[in-house]
Amino acid sequence: MKAFTLPVIATLSVVACGPSVSSPDQLVQNRDGNQVTGVAGANWSNAELQSNAFAAVCAQNEQITNLAISRDAAGTATFSATCGP
Repeated sequence: MKAFTLPVIATLSVVACGPSVSSPDQLVQNRDGNQVTGVAGANWSNAELQSNAFAAVCAQNEQITNLAISRDAAGTATFSATCGP
């Protein structure tokens, strides 16, 4: 059992850190109902996220509300929003 415990803990630690992006052009989002959270690389501008460019945050027929964006020192954005009609 000890040989199994360490890999499981390591895997859970990586998953608990949340999504990350490996490229400044990448965007990763997770949706639960109408709530969206995600990470966007430094090449994604706040304006692109706010305008739902390329339907990257919400579906094309949905509107973004309650958008919150924060950026780290490298310019990677962490965001959350609500998608709705």
